[in-house]
Amino acid sequence: MTTSELISGIVGFINSHIIEDPSICEALLSFDDRAVPAPLTKYYFAFLIGQDKVDLQNIGTEECCQRTQITVSMNCYAPPGESAIGVCSYAERVLDRINIEYAGLMGGYEIGTAVIDDYLKALKIPCKLHFQYEQCPAFNISGTVLRPYADFLCKTHVNDMTIHLTPADRARISAPFIYGTYQGLGPYNPATVSLGFRPMLVIVFPFNDNAVKIDSTYNTVMNYSDIAMYGYANSYITITSDGFTVAAEDAMHYNTAMRALNEAGKTYGYIAVK
Repeated sequence: MTTSELISGIVGFINSHIIEDPSICEALLSFDDRAVPAPLTKYYFAFLIGQDKVDLQNIGTEECCQRTQITVSMNCYAPPGESAIGVCSYAERVLDRINIEYAGLMGGYEIGTAVIDDYLKALKIPCKLHFQYEQCPAFNISGTVLRPYADFLCKTHVNDMTIHLTPADRARISAPFIYGTYQGLGPYNPATVSLGFRPMLVIVFPFNDNAVKIDSTYNTVMNYSDIAMYGYANSYITITSDGFTVAAEDAMHYNTAMRALNEAGKTYGYIAVK
């Protein structure tokens, strides 16, 4: 849908669903499109094509889809004899109906101060209709104007997660891993680390200490570091939907090598990759 198509749809909606008597009111794309009698004989809602204002809500790059706000300008013209209060009230009723019809796309409207149109010698109420949707970089951006003038109601394109990143993908790219520490709790008491997500890879290491030591009492090599990957078994690090847990050997062993990832009172560091 283009902006012109959007405005054409609003004109059709006003003429077919709001206005019961065409002799009293009519909606037009623009006064330039046809001859309008002067003095006016009825109310006219005329859109000001080419005077729309476009704002990109997350400025910074033309390489990604982003939220866009567009303000569509429209004038409400009244026949002679109508009061400013009456014209504003009439315009408000029409705009309320448009706002309901385009709920989710339209974000409200503004009604300006009544003035006298010099050419028509009639009351004119300037109105603004606000819309919000996604803008796609497939269309050229120059300053605050989109060209071609507004071929960018592309929700289907923006919501295609095959060619666009999901919110989870964006979060993973902006912060691909986190790190922290945990305290060892000793045998038979696994240490649990909550991350708020299921990591794909966890690296555990001693904090401010050597990764490997020799315990001379037991003649044992103590390994204080390890790596676990989601989907692959690891006897000591278990990856969960919310983080990971770390177990310890049940007891010390003579003349061997053993992992010590949960030694009571010892501080360990970890890196968790999303």
